[in-house]
Order: sequence, then C-alpha cells, then structure tokens
Amino acid sequence: MIPYSEVSALTLWGPVAVHPFGLLVVAGCVVGFFVARWHGGSRGLDQWRYLRLTAWTLVPAFLLSHWVTVALYFPDKELGSPLQLLDVGSGMSSFGGFLGGAIGAAIYLRRNRLPILEYGDSLLLGLVVGWLFGRLGCSLVHDHPGSRTEFFLAVQFPDGPRHDLGLYEWLFTILLLVGLLAVRRTRPPAGAMIGLTCVLYAPVRFLLDFLRVGDRLYFGFTPGQYFSIALLAVGVVLLVQVY
Repeated sequence: MIPYSEVSALTLWGPVAVHPFGLLVVAGCVVGFFVARWHGGSRGLDQWRYLRLTAWTLVPAFLLSHWVTVALYFPDKELGSPLQLLDVGSGMSSFGGFLGGAIGAAIYLRRNRLPILEYGDSLLLGLVVGWLFGRLGCSLVHDHPGSRTEFFLAVQFPDGPRHDLGLYEWLFTILLLVGLLAVRRTRPPAGAMIGLTCVLYAPVRFLLDFLRVGDRLYFGFTPGQYFSIALLAVGVVLLVQVY
C-alpha cells in the first residue's frame, strides 16, 4: 500500500499561503495553454487566438464547475449562502468544468467563425495536460478518498486503507495522454481526439464513482455517473460523424 502523507501549504506572509493543489491547478492551466497553442500551430491554426480562447474557456469552466457542485452535491448546505456561488475554491465539479469550458469555447469560436472541432482538439490536448497537474494535486492532498480496501494501490489513510480516486484518475490521465500523443501523430480528422477522450474517460469515471463515499445519489447513481453516460454518448456520436 501507499503511505499517507500530506503536503502542507507554504505560508508566504501572514494569511497569504500557497496551497499545493492551487499551485498545481495554476501550473496546469499555464502548461495546458502552451500545449494547446503548440498543437494548434502545428495544424495551421492561428496561435494568437489562444489567449482569448483560453480565457473564454477557463472562466466559465471554473464558474460552472462550482455551480454544479453547489446545485448537485451540496444543495442544502450551499444554497443558503448566495455568496458561495462566487467562491469557486470551496468546491469544484470536474464535469461542470468540462461543460462550462465547452460552452465558453464554442461561443467564442462561433462568434469569430472559427472551426470548432479543429480548435477543440487542441484545447482538448491542453485540457488533458492540465488535468494531469490537477489530479496530481488531488493525489497530494487526498481530497477524493474512496471506500475501504486492501487493494495494492490503496492509500493508508489515518482511518485505514482506502481507494484514492484522485490518484487513480492521475494514473489514468498519464495513459490517456500517451495515447492521445500517439494518435496525434497519425493526423486524425478534426474532432477525433475529442471523441476518443470522451469514449475512454467516461466508462473509467463511471466505474470509479462506485468507489466514492459520501456523494449525494440520485436514483442510485452519482451526478458524475449521469454526466459520464452523457459524455460517452457525445463521444460515440462525434466519432461516428468524423469517421
């Protein structure tokens, strides 16, 4: 089993501190931006568009990720405090972030009459790289503890060994990134990388959510599992269309 360890925040001055998760999220956004721009440039896309495109992607992604958390995971607790809707640091949903980012990017690309799937593939590659940093942060702070287990990749939490779902997604993301980089070399049709990622990630997330503890259930399933089903459908439809 993996020993449990905590990475403490680094206090800079008074109440100002650098938290490992936040630092990795910021690093993931920055590195993801450059990866997306690099991929887009290699496909003949306008690299100067990526700064605004990234802003249009990240802002709604962070907002909707928090709003989905408020609405679906903690409605009784959070809706009593309207200001919590702006406190994105108090809780984020990955699927809410995916949805918000997709909506923001689509609006920007459509308004500027740019090819959505071409730019979407580059954003997707940047997202996966950024996700690698984000899930590493989850692994370091252990904010996604799962059910008890004796699995060899379990983390020895203070109350006993448990699945660490952030760690599992981080390991999966490494494999996903390697696969996408290999597919990229074949120059697939526009949209193929988006569809492939949806089809690969959705079932993994659906199964991992069975290991979650404390999540609100709707008819026996977590919000993430319903989003996974929708994501799988999007991926299948997109792959059928582009191929």
